[in-house]
Amino acid sequence: MKKSAARWKFKYASLALAASLAACGGGGGGNGGSGSLAGFGSLAETGGGNGTGTGTGGNSDNAGGVAATGAQISGVAAMGAPLVGSVTVKDSLGATRMSPIGTNGAYTVDVGGMTAPFVFRAEGTVNGMTVTVHSVATEADIDGKINITQLTNLVVSNIAGQIAANYFDKFEQSGNAGLASKALVDAEVSKLKEKLLPVLTALGVDAAIDLLHGTFTPLADPIDKALDVIRVQYDTAANTATISNILNAITVLDDLSKQAAAEPSPATLSSDNVVTGLSDQALVKKVLEDFSAKFATGLPNSSDLSPLMTSTFMWNDQNRATWLNQFIQASDFIGISFTDIEIHQIDYSDPAKITAHVSLTPKTGQGIELGRIEDWKIRKGTDGIWRLHGDQRDLDLDWFATTSLHHGMPGASAVTCTDTGIEFNIVDRNNANNGGTIKYILVTGAGLPAGGLRYEEPVPGERWKIVGRGIETYVMASDCPGATTVLDDAAIAAIPDDSVYTLKAYDSAGTQVVMPTGTPDGAYRMKVQRRPLTLAEAAAPGVFPVIAPDTVTAFNSFTSGTLAFSASNVYPLSQATVQMRRQDAAFAPVDQVETSVLPAAAGTVSTTLNFLADPQVASSTMWVESPDRYRRNLQSYYFK
Repeated sequence: MKKSAARWKFKYASLALAASLAACGGGGGGNGGSGSLAGFGSLAETGGGNGTGTGTGGNSDNAGGVAATGAQISGVAAMGAPLVGSVTVKDSLGATRMSPIGTNGAYTVDVGGMTAPFVFRAEGTVNGMTVTVHSVATEADIDGKINITQLTNLVVSNIAGQIAANYFDKFEQSGNAGLASKALVDAEVSKLKEKLLPVLTALGVDAAIDLLHGTFTPLADPIDKALDVIRVQYDTAANTATISNILNAITVLDDLSKQAAAEPSPATLSSDNVVTGLSDQALVKKVLEDFSAKFATGLPNSSDLSPLMTSTFMWNDQNRATWLNQFIQASDFIGISFTDIEIHQIDYSDPAKITAHVSLTPKTGQGIELGRIEDWKIRKGTDGIWRLHGDQRDLDLDWFATTSLHHGMPGASAVTCTDTGIEFNIVDRNNANNGGTIKYILVTGAGLPAGGLRYEEPVPGERWKIVGRGIETYVMASDCPGATTVLDDAAIAAIPDDSVYTLKAYDSAGTQVVMPTGTPDGAYRMKVQRRPLTLAEAAAPGVFPVIAPDTVTAFNSFTSGTLAFSASNVYPLSQATVQMRRQDAAFAPVDQVETSVLPAAAGTVSTTLNFLADPQVASSTMWVESPDRYRRNLQSYYFK
C-alpha cells in the first residue's frame, strides 16, 4: 500500500511546508511528475549494425543504395535550446547506429555501409525535460546536413501519415522506407515552411531557409527563436498535429493523412505578438533570476521578495503572505537557482492581465534538483513590470508515475513484491478559494478507468483518496499478495509519454464546480512526462534505491531512540526523501518522521530518524524514495 507523498517543494523538515498526511504507503515525487534532468548522457537505443543491400524505395528518385565507407551525416538537434543526449540513425534495412550529441546540439553519425534512405531519432533533454524528435534523409543527403527538431519531426509524420515515432520503429518494414523519397521530403519541408512563414518572417528568418538542411546555431540564429516559440502537439487517435505559437492563441491543425500535394492553400500561423513576445520572454526569465538572486548569500526579508510577487500570488491553494513567511525561513534555499525554464505560452488576450505560463526547475546551491514546477504564472502588471503570480490553483496538487519495491508486507513478512502506477495527491488547503462546495473529484486520462478515478472529500487538510481503494495511488499492476492488476505490461508500455490528465471537481449533486483559476472549462490539466514502469522493467537490476543492510538490521529490532539510516542507488541529481511510520494494531498511524536528504555524487544518502517510545506501536514501515532521471518516483520499503 502507498504512503502519502511528500511534496518536492521545500519539503524541508524545518519548514514543514508539506505536511505528512499519510495513508498507508507511498510518497514523494515532483510537481508535474515525470521528467528528466539535463546532462545525463545518452538515452538512445544502440542496436543494429552495418546494413547492406539495394534499398526498398518504391519511387524513381529513391532507388536506395549502399553508402560509401566513411560517409556521414551531421547537423543540429535542438528544440529552442540544444538537445543533450544522442542520435540514432536507422537505414532502410533496419540497421542502426548511435552517436552522442556534442556541444550546442551538434552531432555527426557514420552511415558508411548503410542503405539509404535513413530516419533519425534524437533522444535526451531540452530545458530539463525529456524529448524525442525525428528527422529523415535520402541518399542525396549523405555527407550533408540534416537537422533534428520538432519541425523535422512533423515533416516525418506527414511523410509517413502517422506519428514519427511509429514510423521510425517500423521503418524497415515493407514499403515504409519508400515513402522517404527526395521529392516527398522536399515537398513536405516546403509546405511546412509555408504554414510557418508569417512567424518566421516576423522573427527575421531568411525566407530561403531550409528547415531540414539549413545550418543554424542554437540560442543565436533567428530560426532558433522560431523553434523556441513554435509548439507541435499530436493527437494519435485523430492522427493530427496541432501547430501553435506560444505568443498567441491561433493554431493550425495538420491532418497527418494528407501529404503536401493535398494542401494547396494551408492555414498559416499568425505573427501576432511575436515581436513583442521576444522581449517579454527575456523579462519573464529576468524576474525569476531576480527572485533567486535574493537568496544568493543568505535569507531575504519579506520586503525583499514582495515587490517581485503579485498581490494575488497563490501557490498550492495558499496566498502570498503564507508563502512569504515560508520563503524567508528556507535556509536550504540559500544559493537557489531556477533553471530549465520553459515558456509554454504568453497570453495577451487581456491587456490588463498579460500572463506567461512557465515551467522551471529549482536547484540548490550544490546543483541538486528539488523537482519541477509545472505551469507557474508570471503576470505583467499595468505598470509594465512582470511579477511572479504562482500557479493560481484552488487545490494543492501533485502527480507522478510511481513504482514501489516492498520488502515484507503485513501478514506476509517474507514476501518481496512490486507495484506500479500513477499517484495523484490532492489537498484542499483553503476551501474558501473554491467556495467550499467540492465533494468529489474525477481524474481522467491514459491508463485510467474509462469513467475516471473518483477521489472523495476527506477530513479537511488531508489528501483525497480513491473511492474503494483508500489510497492516493492508482496501482495499475502488482505482483503483491492479494493485489489486483488492472493493466498488463503491454498496456502500461502503450501509455504515451507526456500524457495529460484532467481533473474536474463536483458538488454533492454531481454538478461540476468550475475552478475560478482553472482552464476555460473549469478543470485542471496535469502532464505526466513519462509513463509508469512496467513490472518487467521494474524487475531489472539497479532500478530501486537500496537501503543499507545495517539499516535494515537496526530497523528490525528498533523500538525507540535514534535509527541511523543510509541508502545507495538514489538519483544523484535530485533530493531523496527518507521516511518511517509507526502503526498501531489496526494499522492506524501512531507517528511518522520524514526528512529530505541531498544525495552525495555517488548516489548515497544518510540521515537519522528519531522516535520516542510508545506502547501503541505494533508495526513500522521504513522507506526511501528517489526520482529517476525521468522524475518517476521509485521507492523501497521495509515493513516489520
